[in-house]
Amino acid sequence: MTAWQGLQYERATNGEDANEAARGEVLRDDRTREDLPLLRFLVEQEALCCANGPSHGLGEQAALAGFLLAEHRQVEDVWRHFAIKRANFDAGCAYDVEHLFAAGVQVTVEHVRASDHPDRDEVLELLLGRSVDEDDLEEWFEHRREWFEA
Repeated sequence: MTAWQGLQYERATNGEDANEAARGEVLRDDRTREDLPLLRFLVEQEALCCANGPSHGLGEQAALAGFLLAEHRQVEDVWRHFAIKRANFDAGCAYDVEHLFAAGVQVTVEHVRASDHPDRDEVLELLLGRSVDEDDLEEWFEHRREWFEA
């Protein structure tokens, strides 16, 4: 049993996620913000929850987990952000593309372009179809920080 097993997405008999509340508590803990491996795990679980849960949409926890991960600005996380964005129709609309660009616009496009990831073409099309520059990205980060601090 891993330390994070109680945080994994687990479909309960009623169709809900049996561990959603536990993940919510961890996400609200200030120490989680600095724990990149834990944030990556939580984002992966929230993507599964969005894709498989009965209330398809983008929940507050998925939005918070994604933003906290985006704050680390690691280009390799583009695939985790995409997993949330494509989890369902509503998440696709609500999960900002800026999450995918978090490491920087050009570096992200170059990373995806050079990748052999199975979602490469779909992600590249999404990124190239958006008009986001570095200033837009910084403004988005400022607004999202204000949103989550409120």
